[in-house]
This record gives sequence, C-alpha cells and structure tokens, in this order.
Amino acid sequence: MLRSKPLITLAVTLFCMIIASAAWSAEFVNLSAQELNTRMQNGEKLLVIDPLSDLEYNEGHIPGSVNIPFHLLATTDQLPADKAVAIVTYCLGPKCVFYKQSAERLAELGYTNVMTFKAGLPGWIKAGYPVEQTGALEKTKIQTMNVDELKAGLDGVVIVDVRPPSLYEMGWIPGSVKIPLGLLTAEYTQIPKGKRVVVVVDHAGKQVLTAGRFLASNGYGEVKRLQGGLMAWSQKGYPLER
Repeated sequence: MLRSKPLITLAVTLFCMIIASAAWSAEFVNLSAQELNTRMQNGEKLLVIDPLSDLEYNEGHIPGSVNIPFHLLATTDQLPADKAVAIVTYCLGPKCVFYKQSAERLAELGYTNVMTFKAGLPGWIKAGYPVEQTGALEKTKIQTMNVDELKAGLDGVVIVDVRPPSLYEMGWIPGSVKIPLGLLTAEYTQIPKGKRVVVVVDHAGKQVLTAGRFLASNGYGEVKRLQGGLMAWSQKGYPLER
C-alpha cells in the first residue's frame, strides 16, 4: 500500500499539469475581425502585432498593426513599458503558429492583457476590411524543385534555410546557409553568388515563395524553392546535419 503513494502523487501531479496546460491554452481572448476592427476604429489603446518577417508584413498587413518578428519579441524596444496595455497578435490564419506563440511569449514577458486574432489576415480580408502593403515584392515566378532533384544535385547549389532557429533541433540539409526569414533582408549578402542555383528551404514549403522572390530581386540568378520543405527531405530519409 505504501508503494502506491508515489504512483498516486505522480498521477495527481500529471493531472494538475494537464489542467494547467489546458488553462494556459484557453488563456487568451480571441477576437473576431469585427471586434478587432471596432476596437481599432474607436481609438482604443491597442497594440496589434504581426509577428512574421518584414518581407511577409510588407506583402500585406492590417493597417495600423506593427511588425515585430517573433524571434525579436524578447529584445525589441517596440513593446510598451506598461504591461497592462492591450496587445493583439495575428498572422496568416489559424494554421499559422506564430500568433499563438507570440501571445505566449508576451505573457512570459509579463504582459497581462494579451489577446489573439486567430483568423488572421485571411479572416480580415474575408470580412471586407482593407489591407495595407509597403514595398511588396514583384510577383516573380519561383520554380519548385523536389527533394530527389536536390539530393542528386547538391554539389551544384547553395541551400538557404529560412526556418526559425526554434526548428533547428530537427536538423538541416548538409551545407545549408541558415538565415531565418525574419533576418533575410539584413543578412542575405552572406549567401554566395558563385553557384548557379539557389534553393530556398523552410519547414513545409509555405514561406519559401516570399524568400525566393526577395533573392531573385536582389541579383541571385536561378532561384528555386524546395517542394515540401525540410519535412519532405526528412521523410525520404535523406541525411541531416545537427
């Protein structure tokens, strides 16, 4: 009977952790497009944050929102000193993880009135509200390359990995130049121009079009994007560095 006490304690602890986790996940008030627009139009003191890269922000954002890439939230000087200010995070819809991760990071930083706009930019557009662009890239067509083609031609390409550092633990394609998308405009000159082809890689093939267009507009000749991203490469069992 005494032996069962540690097991009971462990079970209770796990149960509390699950409850706490559920409470954490439900912690943030989620606004509709109409609620967010009303608050902004009424002049409420509200900081609306797009936590994507500057390139993605420039392609289209909610007017009045500010761009603070997720990886800079902990070090930026754009956040208010008043921890009680209302803050809303959004990105490219429910499948875009950065709106939730940003809300969690802000809560960790001590902000007490953090909300989310889960529907994101697609939901804003669907509701009929305007979108602002600032220096959007030319809609250059960026060809795709599949993982088998890349594996066969690794020696003739330079691979640019634009994933955030939080995903590096799964590894990267050998020889990759790692520049998170949020830093690409500042650090792209690190990418050598000696290779004929530049292949842009992300986690699942969703962000590479923006990165590819940026590189093509800055003098990189044949730019391609990896179809399926690093997930497709990994699923094939191809080698990764760590």
